[in-house]
Amino acid sequence: MSFKVKLTKAAKKVYIKLAPKLKMGLEKCLAQLEYDPKVHRNIKKLKGYDNDYRYKVGGWRIMYEIDEAKKIVIVYEIGPRGDVYKHGH
Repeated sequence: MSFKVKLTKAAKKVYIKLAPKLKMGLEKCLAQLEYDPKVHRNIKKLKGYDNDYRYKVGGWRIMYEIDEAKKIVIVYEIGPRGDVYKHGH
């Protein structure tokens, strides 16, 4: 089971500006999403959405949607814990 991970323009913008140490941590998470975007102790399905999940990385969150048919994970938000839940999808 292999997925392709894509970042939206907004998520990519945040990702590029991250500190190197945090970026390295997020890269490990993105690699995990390629392998299996649903099963990990830091992954949780978002209530009220069919295919949306969040990945907890320390005080940060990666919010994403899974397109099972195309085997694509679309990361639409990367941000500090308190901020990412405010925007919705």
